[in-house]
Amino acid sequence: MVERTATTPPRAGEHAAGRVRAAIYGTVIAMSVLAYLGDHEPGPWVTALTVAGTGVVIFLAEAYAEVVGRAYTGVAASSAQEVRAALQQSSWAAVPGLVAGVVLLVLALMGVDLSTRIDITLWVGVAVLGLCSALAGRSTHRRPAVRVAWTLASILVGSVIVALKAAVH
Repeated sequence: MVERTATTPPRAGEHAAGRVRAAIYGTVIAMSVLAYLGDHEPGPWVTALTVAGTGVVIFLAEAYAEVVGRAYTGVAASSAQEVRAALQQSSWAAVPGLVAGVVLLVLALMGVDLSTRIDITLWVGVAVLGLCSALAGRSTHRRPAVRVAWTLASILVGSVIVALKAAVH
């Protein structure tokens, strides 16, 4: 295995893996915020902005962690290119929260009640987890049965989040 140094550019597969990891993390966090909001019955704008804002906060946390983590590679200071790369990769953590916020707002404008809006958005999150696993599995050289198993496991994780929300509410 080749060891990467601070000046070795990451491969395309590493970029894709980072984006998928960030999207999965963002999806799980957005889903947990959605489950929490179901108890509080905030207005449609508050719900949408809370979930979308959570996506932005996750992005900032991911970007900060990435830049600080890169400092441990032995380079005295991150270059502008490294910071830009960290921001680009981390931006995928914000996408699920932003998409969930838009879905919530559109459903609210359609007159859908809060509980149903949250349930629909949670199931969209389950679909995103399955899609992320399917995309990640596609880039591996594992047998199709293993890829399907990982995708089903992701869908199960999302379904457990939805089930916990239903049990608590």
